[in-house]
Amino acid sequence: MHKYSHGQLESDSKHITSEDFAQKKQRVVLKLGSSLLTGGNNEIDYSYLEMIAQKVASEPSTDMIIVSSGSVAAGFKSIGHTTPPTRAEDRKAAAAVGQGHLIGLWGNAFRQVNLEVAQILLTNDCFTNRKRYVSARNVLEKLIQVGIIPIINENDTVTDDKTVVGDNDNLAAMAAALVNADLLALLTDVPGVLDGKPDEEGGTKVIPTAENAEELRKLVFGKTAPGARGGMPTKLEAAERAGRYGIPTVIASGSDPEVLAAVVRGKPAGTFIAANKNPLRARRHWMAVQKGLTGFIVIDDGAVRAIKKRANLLPSGVVNVKGHFRRGDLIGVLDKAGTEQARGIVRFDDREMIRILGMHTDEVKTTLGHQKGHVVMRPDWAVLAGEEGKP
Repeated sequence: MHKYSHGQLESDSKHITSEDFAQKKQRVVLKLGSSLLTGGNNEIDYSYLEMIAQKVASEPSTDMIIVSSGSVAAGFKSIGHTTPPTRAEDRKAAAAVGQGHLIGLWGNAFRQVNLEVAQILLTNDCFTNRKRYVSARNVLEKLIQVGIIPIINENDTVTDDKTVVGDNDNLAAMAAALVNADLLALLTDVPGVLDGKPDEEGGTKVIPTAENAEELRKLVFGKTAPGARGGMPTKLEAAERAGRYGIPTVIASGSDPEVLAAVVRGKPAGTFIAANKNPLRARRHWMAVQKGLTGFIVIDDGAVRAIKKRANLLPSGVVNVKGHFRRGDLIGVLDKAGTEQARGIVRFDDREMIRILGMHTDEVKTTLGHQKGHVVMRPDWAVLAGEEGKP
């Protein structure tokens, strides 16, 4: 089968296609970028929010989760700017004001169709810390259960280099994994993934179906709209991330009122990117999807061989510690060349790890003086590099 096609992608045993998707009750994560929400005018277009609310209400059999950009656009005038700011501090201030305005507008739009919304602000730490991950998932499941529409955005005001996701396309893919969605829909201001540059002579065509996002990258020449972060490259990155965990992606025009209805019914719209039918189990799925790890341990060659055989990782095989982490955090496991070999939940914090580097089991207990065991990382709480794709 071709990696991408101008025809219909046929269902097979390896990929979840649009045909598979259309045959089941849906849970859809819908991502809307700033260019759609503002109509290109740097101000929130309330009529567009109303249209989205009406379309969501018209599909009661679909659980809908919205990832909404637009907080900076909704708040920059309140802090004295005439255009969306570029300085980080100004953007954070605009987002702090705009987030309240934006959720208010979403609430008004959905109340017109007798639905309520809930604001969910996430950071990368909500995905890398297992307790926060489970807490966020449980809250989202409860909201969906009682018929409330979650409106997700990144918490720009409090993020830093360690906690930022960075773009709402990848945030949407991570949220799709969080709620075990059936589809990730990335709506944008172009009709889909094009088979060439938009300005090429002879025009371009939308690629309707693809097995995966990797081959599509070569065809992408996306640009980022003013005030927005993202573009087609990040959409394909998000699609690749979602696909690895069994979630297909649609990239389509959000300007067409009928696209949303087509998407949730499994009808042709934009570019449909199939997904792996054999995704990671939920726990490894969670570990592999994370971005921006801040803690790492370096292990020797013997420990590399051990973890590849799904054995416990012991302090005797650890030769260095990088960054900071707490017990129970998700960290990366590097070989001596600096290549990530695995990632998993660590059973010691960084200060303890430094104290027990290279130690044997009996030395660990004597050094730390408490009963935390002697295993740094267990195989059932780890995922290897290359296991259903790189972690």
